[in-house]
Amino acid sequence: MLIVDDNQAAAELLQELIALQDHQAVCAYTAQQALDLAAQPGARFCLAFIDLTLPDQPGAEVARQLRAQAQAQGRPLVLVAVSGYGPNDPAGRQAAPHVDHFLQKPIDFDALDRLLAATAAATA
Repeated sequence: MLIVDDNQAAAELLQELIALQDHQAVCAYTAQQALDLAAQPGARFCLAFIDLTLPDQPGAEVARQLRAQAQAQGRPLVLVAVSGYGPNDPAGRQAAPHVDHFLQKPIDFDALDRLLAATAAATA
């Protein structure tokens, strides 16, 4: 799993929560770092959590590029917008065509658990 958030503490907290569910995640703190990680040979993320307000690119653009990369490689990728913005806010509406789910900050742990379980079942 890939976590993209310029707030290092928030990204690492999400990484720890994911680890508690016996999953592994890698953190990227900029859009470019996330795209570089995803482009590495052998990188096969099945799930990406993307903050919508990154300093170097909008999260919606990162989601679009990650989706295009995954499709070019013929692999599934679930994209989750993680933000203080919801799907009806301007940033959320911009991201909506490119993401599969929204998690609003602060993250609802039960929603995260359901999302992780659903993704694990779909990719098993």
